[in-house]
Amino acid sequence: MSGLSGYDSEAVGFDSIAQAKRSGTQSGTQTNFSASGVGCQTTLNHDIGCTASEVVTSIKEPPGLNEFLRKVVPAMMDQLDQTERDFSSDSDDEEVLNAKLFQELKLHDGIGAGDHQSAVLGVTWSSAGNSLAVSIGKLQHETWCQNTGLIKVYTLKRAGGEKFVHSLDISENNCVSVVKYHPSVAALLAYGTTSGEVVLCNLMNGNMEEGTQLASPSGCHGSRRVSALQWADAPLANVYLIMQIHNKGKRRGAADQVLFSSGSDGTLNVWQVNANQKVFENITSYQINSTRKVVPDITCFDYVKFYPLRASSDKLPDDIFVVGAKCGRLFLCKIHEKIDPVYDVLEGNGTCVLDVAFGVQKPNIFVSISIDSELRVYDVMQNAPIKVLCLDWPISCMAWLPTIPCVVLGQAEEGEIKVYNVSAGKPVPVEGFTGNACVTCVAVSQIGTCRIASGDAEGCVRIWELPTRRIRLTGDDLDF
Repeated sequence: MSGLSGYDSEAVGFDSIAQAKRSGTQSGTQTNFSASGVGCQTTLNHDIGCTASEVVTSIKEPPGLNEFLRKVVPAMMDQLDQTERDFSSDSDDEEVLNAKLFQELKLHDGIGAGDHQSAVLGVTWSSAGNSLAVSIGKLQHETWCQNTGLIKVYTLKRAGGEKFVHSLDISENNCVSVVKYHPSVAALLAYGTTSGEVVLCNLMNGNMEEGTQLASPSGCHGSRRVSALQWADAPLANVYLIMQIHNKGKRRGAADQVLFSSGSDGTLNVWQVNANQKVFENITSYQINSTRKVVPDITCFDYVKFYPLRASSDKLPDDIFVVGAKCGRLFLCKIHEKIDPVYDVLEGNGTCVLDVAFGVQKPNIFVSISIDSELRVYDVMQNAPIKVLCLDWPISCMAWLPTIPCVVLGQAEEGEIKVYNVSAGKPVPVEGFTGNACVTCVAVSQIGTCRIASGDAEGCVRIWELPTRRIRLTGDDLDF
């Protein structure tokens, strides 16, 4: 060993192993010699099994890691929780509801002259939920409507089992485009025609005797289609009736009501009506967006719901209404005496707006649906929608469920009905809603049992019963 030099030109190596066996002890040594180039290096590895100890190496955390995790992890957990809620409908824990077909009404008989295809154009429930009015006519008109219209009224009979039976027919010279019962006075029924007329019917005696109908003045809505009707609730009616007193100095009657009607000519008329005193007068006529010289083809409108017992933090101005147009725009309006009530134009849909409706859970929230299968949720305090839901099936109509933040949607092709949780942005699993043709209209009655009436393009009305009390909701479902 001593004869080796660090400057030797050859690499010399040998192994030296010494091993002694003892009970429970094992040791060994190994010596390696290696040389590279002109040098020589000796490496000694000594391994003793019985005395080996674990060496713990500390790893330094990158600077700022803890702070980063504190910021990111809570947001990730919230997103995971939201994803779990969104897809919880696929789990076995969520109950699948069954819709029961209560009754099916075939309306092909007695629709009127002509061989045109008859469809259900509108359905409406009375305030007591014991009467259903259905308008029947032609769904599409190439030019002016030359078809007769018909309204069939069905009344619930409980003798021998609950069943809706035909009780009355109301005929019109043109198709009845929309029909609407008063929300609290069961005998008042209003309807609008494709020729621009608005008619009030008093069905107190259950028949159409002389003097039971009142019609709007001629030339209403420019003799164009009446696209939507709505009755004012008591607080909203008081606002317009006081306006009428200031404008004309007339005292109001105890039975005065306020009716709204919109037309394809871009007008929204406010009517003072009284069936007992034969009053049908115009309070004001709004020209939507007339100051911008672009008058829209109005398809729908709705007023904000007024609830005086809300918490002060939830109260908003109760003079707001929204108007939807065929061009896809949404016009936010305020109640006043000006001809053009529009004060803001919201970021609307890309295609025709089919319906708009304010909810009852949040006074500032409303929903719109469009022909391109979009369901949008808006806050009147924001210009852009707070939620946009793109559905994979075509939509034709919509109605809110009164007690929960869900809407009923009619399909335009398969003839089915879907229930959608607007707040959670997911469908409610319901089985039993089936049909054969395009659903043209839906209406909901929540008097005891929740009943949904749907009309289709083949002249058929189906009445469903839905157990809405079994729909599971969380606290987050009430917060938009």
